[in-house]
Amino acid sequence: MKKLGRISISVAAVAAVAVAAATPAQAATWTRTAQYYRWTGFNALERGQGVATDGTYFYYAGPGGMVKATISNDSEVASSAFPIPSSLSSPYKSDHIGDVEYYGGYVIAPIEDGKNNYQHPLLALYNASDLSYTGRYVQLPLDRMPGGVPWVAVDGAAGLVYTAPWNQSAANGTNTLLAYSLADLLNLPAGSTLPVQRTITLSQPLSRIQGAAMWQGRLYASVDDSGKSVYSIDANTGQVAYEFHQDVEPGDEVQGIAAWDLGPSGGQLHIVHVGSGWKSIFLYLQHYTKTG
Repeated sequence: MKKLGRISISVAAVAAVAVAAATPAQAATWTRTAQYYRWTGFNALERGQGVATDGTYFYYAGPGGMVKATISNDSEVASSAFPIPSSLSSPYKSDHIGDVEYYGGYVIAPIEDGKNNYQHPLLALYNASDLSYTGRYVQLPLDRMPGGVPWVAVDGAAGLVYTAPWNQSAANGTNTLLAYSLADLLNLPAGSTLPVQRTITLSQPLSRIQGAAMWQGRLYASVDDSGKSVYSIDANTGQVAYEFHQDVEPGDEVQGIAAWDLGPSGGQLHIVHVGSGWKSIFLYLQHYTKTG
């Protein structure tokens, strides 16, 4: 499902390299840029689930840890091989970090217990400076978040934090976006249950959202559906709009997404995906720029 289980740790880790794009994404308003990063081995494992940015650094999370690296040349400046502390893994069986978010000097990590049937969805705060765990975390309401918490997104201007159910259906009312108070996330006592401030019904179900990020007032979601799609969501009305098909192979697994305007050549949306077939040992970070 959300686990990155296809990258082989037996492959020797190599440094990320910029590779010329073969074919741009076929979309009316979005185009893949000419450069992307590629990793394999351990470098892929520690980056293979999520990505966030503060405009200077990318923050990655994966089955093999967390990494902070420069945007300009992918120079690694901090890492954590075992980011989930025993204070979470012991009582909650936490074993998986999804698509992270950056806000105000923190990396916010969605943490779930996949081997325990997703009974304890959590959000935990890490210091962005060195990726150390702050000791601060909140629980999310299990009845609203069945199936884990694969991603988290922050709208700093609105003071809100967003998550959504993994499996969505209009018939059972799970086609929703959940909004929480950013102040509550930052200030409630550790271990508190984060109250839902608002439930937004989506105009269409979006199952298998692997990551989401705010850009220009809309939430952009990377969805691991058959189309490997990116949708945008109006977080006020719940209106969903199709944006583009990611330039990946049909069997690839698309993962987390970050949003930051790096200019026409650097793009505004930055998305992690895992290759398929013999390329399943590779992890990629692609960039998409809005052209219309």
